[in-house]
Amino acid sequence: SNRPRNSREMAVRNQFFTPDYVVRFLTDNSLGRIWYEMTGGNTEIVSQCAYMIRRPDEGLPKRPIKDPTDILMLDPACGSMHFGLYTFEVMEAIYMDAWDHQPELLSAYRYSYTREDFARLVPKLILENNIYGAEIDPRALQIAALSLWLRAQQSWSKLEVAREDRPVIAHSHLVLAEPMP
Repeated sequence: SNRPRNSREMAVRNQFFTPDYVVRFLTDNSLGRIWYEMTGGNTEIVSQCAYMIRRPDEGLPKRPIKDPTDILMLDPACGSMHFGLYTFEVMEAIYMDAWDHQPELLSAYRYSYTREDFARLVPKLILENNIYGAEIDPRALQIAALSLWLRAQQSWSKLEVAREDRPVIAHSHLVLAEPMP
């Protein structure tokens, strides 16, 4: 029989990879668009989200603005976390946009951090608050966790944060799910 013998074999046979432009299009028109609508179009997120569809004459729906730590992304079949890696980039832009243009948000951080110190904290905040993923293949889930950790390290490297000064990531939201028989 060609049927998979167990969940491990099923996971290997069912691997699909979403092309980068599809990941960007879907993320820009969901996460990016939601932030765009929350801010009433008064945001710099459009420079990050090149695939976001906007019409010059469209009216924006009224959306209550949320603290970036309350904006969640779930990838129910995350694989190696292709969607999560791009979401990380968009969330970095959202956090810094909120810091710069939405003074009512992030008030708990504004009293304790400068803009530069807050930028150093953002990768930790994203991994601990925003990105959720589930996967049935334990190897893919390990790659997903490593990919996100490396993405955070890349952000800290760009900010020239020394390794010993990087915030400790206490937890993330990636789970291994056993498929139904």
